[in-house]
Amino acid sequence: MDAVDWDARYRDSPDPWGQDPAATITERLAGRIPGHAVDLACGDGRHARWLHRSGWTVTGVDYSAVAIEAARATDPDGGIDWQVGDVTRWAPAGPVDLVLMSFLHLPVAELVEQVARAARWLAPGGRLLYLGHSLENYHRGVGGPPDPAILPDIGDLARAADGLRVHALEHVCRQVGDAVAIDILLEASRWEPPRHR
Repeated sequence: MDAVDWDARYRDSPDPWGQDPAATITERLAGRIPGHAVDLACGDGRHARWLHRSGWTVTGVDYSAVAIEAARATDPDGGIDWQVGDVTRWAPAGPVDLVLMSFLHLPVAELVEQVARAARWLAPGGRLLYLGHSLENYHRGVGGPPDPAILPDIGDLARAADGLRVHALEHVCRQVGDAVAIDILLEASRWEPPRHR
């Protein structure tokens, strides 16, 4: 889907993901010291708003202008920097403390490249957190995109994290009614420079 398709989807289904952030994201980030966060492919902003309420300085980026317009409408104090942009070309002005990529689905080779590129934006001690639908979900789960070409598996995200310190790389199963959806999570950071003895 391109930006025009996503614009139409957000026009036809306002608030398609609900207002609450994904539980996996809140669990992984709870207790982290707030800094500057970038929410890539932020959609209508549910995770960006949660980060902002948790004390983060947040930039939310999405290539759907309709989604960004909806996000701005739910940010009454204007505390979040909302930007319309193609996440595969966009970059922050300087280092950031968190890059969140929540349900960003690209052709797998492009996603691997994007995750690796986003990790280069991290400040010392910063984290990259990717959460999306897993390829396993296509075969064994419910919901999610019906195109396996945009669904990463563990090996894909391991390639994306090559050279990074991996804190977590795992499947996350969540109950959806009587069925189970299978997500995939990568949490990583840049290695700190070695300390000389």
